[in-house]
Amino acid sequence: MTLTDGHRTKREDFLDRLLSANDAPHALLDLDGRCLAANGAFSQALGRDTAEVEGKPLAAVAGAAALAEAVDAHRAGVVETGEAVALLGALAGTDVTLRPARGADGAVTALALIGEDARLTQARRDTAQAQAATGRFLAKASHDLRQPFQAMHLFHHLLAGRQSDPSGIDLANKLGQSIQGAESLLNALLEVSRLEAGLVVAQPRAFPIDDTLSHLLQEFAPEAEAKGLRFNVRPAEVEVLSDPLLLERLLRPILANAVRYTRKGGILLATRRRPALVRIEVWDSGVGIDPANHAVIFEDFHRITHAELERRAAPGQGVGLGLGVVRRLARVLNLPVTVRSKPGRGAIFAVDVPRAPQHALAAQASD
Repeated sequence: MTLTDGHRTKREDFLDRLLSANDAPHALLDLDGRCLAANGAFSQALGRDTAEVEGKPLAAVAGAAALAEAVDAHRAGVVETGEAVALLGALAGTDVTLRPARGADGAVTALALIGEDARLTQARRDTAQAQAATGRFLAKASHDLRQPFQAMHLFHHLLAGRQSDPSGIDLANKLGQSIQGAESLLNALLEVSRLEAGLVVAQPRAFPIDDTLSHLLQEFAPEAEAKGLRFNVRPAEVEVLSDPLLLERLLRPILANAVRYTRKGGILLATRRRPALVRIEVWDSGVGIDPANHAVIFEDFHRITHAELERRAAPGQGVGLGLGVVRRLARVLNLPVTVRSKPGRGAIFAVDVPRAPQHALAAQASD
C-alpha cells in the first residue's frame, strides 16, 4: 500500500509542524553531513535562521564548526554500527546525540541530531549543582560530627580503665553503649541523607556472590558466637550482576537485626540459585514479626515494641533506621526485598539479585 502524493504531502506537512513545535533541537543530515532539515530550536542554538542552516553542510554554517567536527568524527562509525553516539557540548555548549535514521529497507540512509529541551538541560544542571552542594555539606558534616565521637570513645576508654567497683563499671558500660548508640544514629542519618539526595549511584558489575557472603560472615559471626548463636553460610558459587559494595550495605542491617533480635538458635545466610537470579536469604530464629507489620518495618524510626520483642532483644536497641536504609538501597540497586515472618517463628528476609549474563545463559541451557 502506498500513499498518494496528496497524502504524502499532508503527512510531511504534519511532521514538519511536529518537528517545529519541539523545543528540543533536532536536525536531519545526509550521510555526508549536509543538513536536510532542522527545527527552530536547532537553528536558534546556532544563532541562525533555519534558512541559513538547511541545505548546507554543517561545516559551512557559521557557528557550527565544533558540531561539524564532532559529527565528522563519528558519522562513519554510526553508519557502520548503527549505534548512537553522544556528542557532549557540541551544539553551542549543549549535548546532542547522533543517531542513525533508517529507510524502509532498514539501511541507514540519514543521520539525526537530537538534543534536549533547554529547560530540561538546565533542570538537570540545577539538580547536579544541588547534589554537589549537598555532597560537600554532608562530607564536611560527617567529618566534623565524627570528631567529638572519637574524643568520647577515648575519654570513655580512660574512664572505664579507672573503675574498680561494680557500680562504676556498670555505669561505664552504659556510657559506652550510649556513645555507640548515638554514633550509630549519626551514621544512619548521614547515610539516609546521602541516599535521599541522590548521591549514591550504583555501579553494577559481575562478581562472585560468595565474596560478599564471606565478608558478612567475618563481620557478624564473632558477634553471633558471643551470644551463643550459630551463624552459618550457604554459598552459591556463581557470579551476580550488581554493585558489590552497595549490596553489602543493604544486607548488613538485615543481618544486624537478625543477630540483635535472636537469643537462641542461629542465623543462616543462604543462597538459592534460579535460572536468571540468585536469591539471598537471611534466616533467623528470633522473635519474629507479625504479618501486619511487614510493610511498616521499612519505614524510618519504626520499631516493633511488643513485650516479647523487648524481653528477648539484645542490649542496645537499634536506631530504627536500618531497614529504612535497606529500602532506599534496594531502590538504588533496583532489587526486590521481601520478608516472611510470624511471631515466635523467626524471620526470612530475601533479596533477588540478577545473575551475571554468562551464568544466566549457562543455567538456562542446563535447565
